[in-house]
Amino acid sequence: MEILNNLETKIKKIFGEGQKKNIPWIFLMGCIGIILIFLSDIFPKENNIRKEAEIPLEYENYDYEKELEKRLEEEISKIKGAGKTSVMLTADSSKEYSYAENSSKEKDEKQEVKENEIVIIEGKNGEEPLVIKTKEAKIRGVLVICEGGDNAMLREKIIEAVCALLDIPSNKVSIAKMA
Repeated sequence: MEILNNLETKIKKIFGEGQKKNIPWIFLMGCIGIILIFLSDIFPKENNIRKEAEIPLEYENYDYEKELEKRLEEEISKIKGAGKTSVMLTADSSKEYSYAENSSKEKDEKQEVKENEIVIIEGKNGEEPLVIKTKEAKIRGVLVICEGGDNAMLREKIIEAVCALLDIPSNKVSIAKMA
């Protein structure tokens, strides 16, 4: 009980009739505190800033496409009659990552709260999320230009090979004769 009386005395001392001059200072300190909280969200911490040496995600997808084009060119040019070959492909989406998560459930009297938190590990570039699954970009279409592109039998073989390798329908593959 004595603690409550002391607390009441201190509150009256701060906000009492004679202490009206303290109110602007208390208000000012509260405003400064709120501003500092907002500023901490605006300016990210140093370890959350993407390092310049890292490869941006759009280049990862580009590299994947170029490597796949090169491999397809090599394999298609080995088909009898194809000759010199050039391949171009387009991707429908970028590479997708699935991250490991820690889940927790909290239940109180009125509701159940679920929280998911991504697992962070120490990687070669500092802290990074733990990737459990990577899904490569989905191929939208393929253009094959080759010297034997006017031969109907060869075109059918190339379309069959590309469809089997990339798991895409034949209407997504176009074959043309090289000029």
